[in-house]
Amino acid sequence: MGQALRISEAASIAMHALILLTEKRGESVSNSRIAEAFNVSANHSSKVMQRLLKAGFVSAVRGPRGGYTLAVDPDRVFLLDIYRTVDGEPDTFGCLFGRGEHCSLDKCLFSELLSDTEKLIQKHLGSVTLTDCIDKEISLEGVVKT
Repeated sequence: MGQALRISEAASIAMHALILLTEKRGESVSNSRIAEAFNVSANHSSKVMQRLLKAGFVSAVRGPRGGYTLAVDPDRVFLLDIYRTVDGEPDTFGCLFGRGEHCSLDKCLFSELLSDTEKLIQKHLGSVTLTDCIDKEISLEGVVKT
């Protein structure tokens, strides 16, 4: 079944990793800790973190105590910025069942609902900063094993 906005696993990892780095306030967090915290492969996490590094969201620290640190002001980074970095511009599907694959109608009966939902999700992602995630007590601290 279609949905208004698809958030890939990579975008989810990126958002969560940046929230974690915001919580850590300058402390270096290794890729393996990030991967373990979100129960994903280190390879997948590494690819996401490299994308965030290239986009300037994080800095990489080499060495035995190396890892990633936040390289941006968390008050100025919105979840939609992260989404766009990883997944590109949001893609609306226009049909509840995935681009009309299971429907013989010319226009989806739910297209207006999907469009409105898409706009609400984008508005929300565009209004929530990394700092907001911490302030709203969406804490990931307990997730990461030290």
